[in-house]
Amino acid sequence: MVSGLLLVSSSTMMEQTFRGSIQELKPIPHTLVHIENDSLVYALIHVESSGNDSAHCVSEDAVGCLQIRKTMIRDVNRILKHRGDTTKYKMKDRWNRIKSIEIFNIYCEHYKLTSPEAKARCWNGGPRGLTKKATQKYWDKVNKQLDR
Repeated sequence: MVSGLLLVSSSTMMEQTFRGSIQELKPIPHTLVHIENDSLVYALIHVESSGNDSAHCVSEDAVGCLQIRKTMIRDVNRILKHRGDTTKYKMKDRWNRIKSIEIFNIYCEHYKLTSPEAKARCWNGGPRGLTKKATQKYWDKVNKQLDR
Protein backbone atom coordinates (compact mmCIF):
# COMPACT_ATOMS: atom_id res chain seq x y z
CA MET A 1 0.00 0.00 0.00
CA VAL A 2 1.28 3.44 -0.94
CA SER A 3 -0.05 6.59 0.68
CA GLY A 4 0.64 10.24 0.12
CA LEU A 5 -0.70 13.72 0.65
CA LEU A 6 -3.14 15.30 -1.71
CA LEU A 7 -3.71 19.04 -1.66
CA VAL A 8 -7.45 19.47 -2.02
CA SER A 9 -7.66 23.23 -1.49
CA SER A 10 -5.50 25.96 -0.03
CA SER A 11 -6.76 25.17 3.47
CA THR A 12 -7.55 21.46 3.42
CA MET A 13 -5.28 18.45 3.09
CA MET A 14 -6.37 14.88 2.70
CA GLU A 15 -4.52 11.60 2.78
CA GLN A 16 -4.95 9.59 -0.37
CA THR A 17 -4.58 5.84 0.13
CA PHE A 18 -4.36 3.59 -2.89
CA ARG A 19 -5.71 0.06 -2.69
CA GLY A 20 -5.67 -1.56 -6.09
CA SER A 21 -7.88 0.61 -8.27
CA ILE A 22 -9.88 2.03 -5.32
CA GLN A 23 -8.81 5.38 -3.88
CA GLU A 24 -9.90 6.44 -0.40
CA LEU A 25 -9.69 10.00 0.87
CA LYS A 26 -9.69 10.70 4.57
CA PRO A 27 -8.84 13.80 6.61
CA ILE A 28 -5.37 14.18 8.03
CA PRO A 29 -5.05 15.27 11.69
CA HIS A 30 -5.60 19.00 12.26
CA THR A 31 -1.93 19.60 12.95
CA LEU A 32 -1.18 19.30 9.23
CA VAL A 33 -3.99 21.40 7.87
CA HIS A 34 -2.26 24.77 7.91
CA ILE A 35 1.20 23.91 6.66
CA GLU A 36 1.06 25.02 3.04
CA ASN A 37 0.07 28.63 3.68
CA ASP A 38 1.58 29.33 7.08
CA SER A 39 4.03 32.16 6.49
CA LEU A 40 5.22 32.07 10.11
CA VAL A 41 6.23 28.41 9.84
CA TYR A 42 8.17 29.08 6.66
CA ALA A 43 9.81 32.16 8.19
CA LEU A 44 10.89 30.00 11.14
CA ILE A 45 12.17 27.33 8.77
CA HIS A 46 14.18 29.95 6.89
CA VAL A 47 15.71 31.36 10.09
CA GLU A 48 16.35 27.94 11.66
CA SER A 49 17.76 26.04 8.70
CA SER A 50 17.54 28.12 5.50
CA GLY A 51 14.97 25.55 4.40
CA ASN A 52 17.33 22.60 4.80
CA ASP A 53 15.51 19.50 6.09
CA SER A 54 18.91 17.87 6.70
CA ALA A 55 20.33 20.69 8.83
CA HIS A 56 22.13 19.50 11.96
CA CYS A 57 23.61 21.66 14.70
CA VAL A 58 25.91 19.15 16.38
CA SER A 59 26.62 21.26 19.48
CA GLU A 60 22.90 21.36 20.40
CA ASP A 61 21.85 18.17 18.61
CA ALA A 62 19.20 20.28 16.91
CA VAL A 63 18.10 18.79 13.60
CA GLY A 64 15.80 19.28 10.67
CA CYS A 65 14.12 22.28 9.14
CA LEU A 66 12.96 23.62 12.51
CA GLN A 67 16.10 22.57 14.42
CA ILE A 68 14.26 20.42 16.93
CA ARG A 69 16.18 19.22 19.97
CA LYS A 70 15.56 16.03 21.94
CA THR A 71 13.97 17.97 24.78
CA MET A 72 11.25 19.21 22.41
CA ILE A 73 10.38 15.64 21.38
CA ARG A 74 10.13 14.65 25.05
CA ASP A 75 7.96 17.69 25.85
CA VAL A 76 5.57 17.10 22.93
CA ASN A 77 5.29 13.39 23.76
CA ARG A 78 4.47 14.35 27.37
CA ILE A 79 1.80 16.77 26.11
CA LEU A 80 0.27 14.11 23.86
CA LYS A 81 0.27 11.51 26.63
CA HIS A 82 -1.41 13.98 28.99
CA ARG A 83 -4.12 14.54 26.33
CA GLY A 84 -4.65 10.80 26.07
CA ASP A 85 -3.28 10.77 22.53
CA THR A 86 -1.35 7.61 21.63
CA THR A 87 0.81 9.42 19.05
CA LYS A 88 4.48 9.30 20.00
CA TYR A 89 7.21 11.11 18.09
CA LYS A 90 10.64 9.57 17.66
CA MET A 91 13.97 11.36 17.47
CA LYS A 92 14.21 10.54 13.76
CA ASP A 93 10.93 12.44 13.17
CA ARG A 94 12.88 15.69 13.60
CA TRP A 95 14.29 15.12 10.09
CA ASN A 96 10.81 15.01 8.55
CA ARG A 97 9.40 18.44 7.58
CA ILE A 98 5.74 17.50 8.00
CA LYS A 99 6.32 15.86 11.40
CA SER A 100 8.45 18.83 12.49
CA ILE A 101 5.58 21.18 11.66
CA GLU A 102 3.18 18.89 13.53
CA ILE A 103 5.47 19.09 16.56
CA PHE A 104 5.58 22.89 16.28
CA ASN A 105 1.76 23.10 16.07
CA ILE A 106 1.25 20.79 19.07
CA TYR A 107 3.75 22.83 21.11
CA CYS A 108 2.12 26.17 20.25
CA GLU A 109 -1.38 24.87 20.87
CA HIS A 110 -0.44 23.39 24.25
CA TYR A 111 1.20 26.57 25.50
CA LYS A 112 -1.68 28.67 24.08
CA LEU A 113 0.64 30.67 21.86
CA THR A 114 -1.46 32.68 19.44
CA SER A 115 0.54 35.61 18.12
CA PRO A 116 3.38 35.10 15.65
CA GLU A 117 5.79 36.80 18.07
CA ALA A 118 4.80 34.54 20.97
CA LYS A 119 5.11 31.43 18.81
CA ALA A 120 8.53 32.42 17.47
CA ARG A 121 10.02 33.58 20.76
CA CYS A 122 8.74 30.55 22.68
CA TRP A 123 9.95 28.22 19.93
CA ASN A 124 13.38 29.76 20.40
CA GLY A 125 13.38 30.22 24.17
CA GLY A 126 10.95 27.70 25.62
CA PRO A 127 7.52 28.23 27.16
CA ARG A 128 8.67 31.46 28.85
CA GLY A 129 10.53 32.70 25.77
CA LEU A 130 8.29 35.71 25.35
CA THR A 131 9.67 37.16 28.58
CA LYS A 132 13.33 36.54 27.72
CA LYS A 133 15.38 39.40 26.29
CA ALA A 134 17.54 36.94 24.37
CA THR A 135 14.62 35.92 22.14
CA GLN A 136 14.00 39.46 20.87
CA LYS A 137 16.80 39.23 18.27
CA TYR A 138 15.40 35.90 17.11
CA TRP A 139 11.94 37.43 16.69
CA ASP A 140 13.46 40.33 14.75
CA LYS A 141 15.00 37.82 12.28
CA VAL A 142 11.73 35.93 11.91
CA ASN A 143 9.71 39.12 11.56
CA LYS A 144 12.08 40.32 8.84
CA GLN A 145 11.29 37.13 6.90
CA LEU A 146 7.56 37.71 7.39
CA ASP A 147 7.90 41.21 5.89
CA ARG A 148 9.33 39.85 2.62
